[in-house]
Amino acid sequence: MTGERMGRIVMKFGGTSVATSSRILSVAEIIRSRLHQRPLVVVSAVGVSFKGESKITDQLESLAELAHAGKPFDSNLEAIRTKHEKIIEELELSWDSVASTWELLTKAIANTNRPYREFLDEIFSFGERFSSRILSAVLNNKGIPARYIDVDELGSITDQNFQDATVPVENEEQVLAGFRDEERILVIPGFVGRTPDGRITTLGRGGSDYTAALVGAAFEVDEIQIWTDVSGMRSADPRLVPDAERLEVISFDEAKELASFGARVLHPKTIEPAMRKNIPVVILNTFDPQAEGTTIRNERIKHGKVIKAIASKTGVIRLDIDSTSMLGASGYLARLFNVFAKYETEIDVVATSEVSVSLTVNNSRNLDKVIEELKTFSNVSLAHGKTIICVVGEGMRHTPGVSGRVFSTMGTAGVNVELISQGSSEINITFMVDDKDAERAIKALYYACIS
Repeated sequence: MTGERMGRIVMKFGGTSVATSSRILSVAEIIRSRLHQRPLVVVSAVGVSFKGESKITDQLESLAELAHAGKPFDSNLEAIRTKHEKIIEELELSWDSVASTWELLTKAIANTNRPYREFLDEIFSFGERFSSRILSAVLNNKGIPARYIDVDELGSITDQNFQDATVPVENEEQVLAGFRDEERILVIPGFVGRTPDGRITTLGRGGSDYTAALVGAAFEVDEIQIWTDVSGMRSADPRLVPDAERLEVISFDEAKELASFGARVLHPKTIEPAMRKNIPVVILNTFDPQAEGTTIRNERIKHGKVIKAIASKTGVIRLDIDSTSMLGASGYLARLFNVFAKYETEIDVVATSEVSVSLTVNNSRNLDKVIEELKTFSNVSLAHGKTIICVVGEGMRHTPGVSGRVFSTMGTAGVNVELISQGSSEINITFMVDDKDAERAIKALYYACIS
């Protein structure tokens, strides 16, 4: 699809936005207020409604673990039903509005004769499928014609990387291809896709943002709105820096860096489809719909501050790999990274010298196998309890003295810095500290470089 924009928007509502019946009713009114923009609505699974409650996605994962292992799971299944029944009753809907999806869940649980990751993804998908069905029924009850889209109609054809699937660029045009002329409000489950042979996949935790971007790119909409529980992105984590300022406008490049390194408002994969179609992404607050948010645009946006924001990711594992065979040899790094690819272990940050490589990974899945194979041709050591800190800003391009300011601030704060890296974009500097020093480091950077 090419040419002029269609004058439409995508509205994606996160789990906190649909966690209770009252919040779902508020979402319906927000949608009503934008009917003139013919919104395409993407929904996450219902979120946590009280402290200590498990997320639906976590409950579904527990259910899948028990079922696949042949252990009793009736109480887990009942807890999931009870959560949704309560919302449905409070909304004065009938269980019939989700009955067909519930039947699909019970059938999926019985089909355990398949690899666990494949099985888990189908079970995962029901969180978003239930919430989307409920919101669609609410909209119809309120006189807003709506059409629920199930995963087999969505057209998000992914690769086979279960739990973190991606829709190849060449498949993006297939998303909702059969619904381009649908007049009703399309209510779409986020987070889900299908392999070419029809097996259900999921797009990674927070992948509903990615679904919103895919839908927006397919329809070439005017704007993709991500409705969450905060008014836009902040220049630092407000839990660590309560007075961190709202970012009014940032570039796609800045957003990619922030999302990749811990800014929880946006899923990292969201950026690419929107950027390719030059569609702005706006972060808005469901609980304060009139509040201004953050707009992400495909342009370099500089302002008076060289460093615009700080992101961080805690609980990271660092691997230090060294071998004298690296010196003057070709192909060593390829061999090293092939090991991580073989065991589907994602690398975040890399720093190299002539004879050593330091890198970080997010989780320990398959890490023992990675290390075992690496040790056949290298020395390997491990360090847990690390935090990646990333400072970001378009103003950092070609600005002398930025690194000096960052690291002198760390020295003044008494924070030891490890594993320094800067990407080719020149808009970020990434480094590592101990988890115990992370809060002190972020606060020091914020007040020295931003506020």
